[in-house]
Amino acid sequence: MNDFQKRIHKFAQDRDWKQFHNPKDLLLGIVEEVGEIRNIVKWEQDPAKIEKVLEDNKSELKNHIGDIYWFLSLLANGTNINLDEAIDEVITENEGRFPVKEVKSAHTNRYLGGKDKQYDD
Repeated sequence: MNDFQKRIHKFAQDRDWKQFHNPKDLLLGIVEEVGEIRNIVKWEQDPAKIEKVLEDNKSELKNHIGDIYWFLSLLANGTNINLDEAIDEVITENEGRFPVKEVKSAHTNRYLGGKDKQYDD
C-alpha cells in the first residue's frame, strides 16, 4: 500500500467514515469526477483545442484527478486491494498484450485492425 493510500485510509478511519464509504457511492463519486473533467472539454473535437482547454484549466483538472484517486483509494481500501500491486499487474499485463515492436505508433483497437494479444485466436 503506498503512502497516499495509507494517508487516505487513516483520514477516513480517524473520522469513522468507513460507514459512509460503500462501493456504490464511491463508484458514483469516481463517475462524477470523470464527468467534471468531461465537462471541461465537452463538445470540442479538435485535439489541439482540447489540450489547450485542459492546460488553461490545469488547476481544476488536477483537483478532479486528485478526487478520482481519493475515491479510488477509498474503494481499494474497502476491498483490501493494494493500488500499487493492482497497477503493477495491469502494467505487466499490458506489456505482454502490446509489445513495443508490434504496436509502436499503431492503433491497438482490434475493431479498427489494431493489435491486442488479449483477443488473439
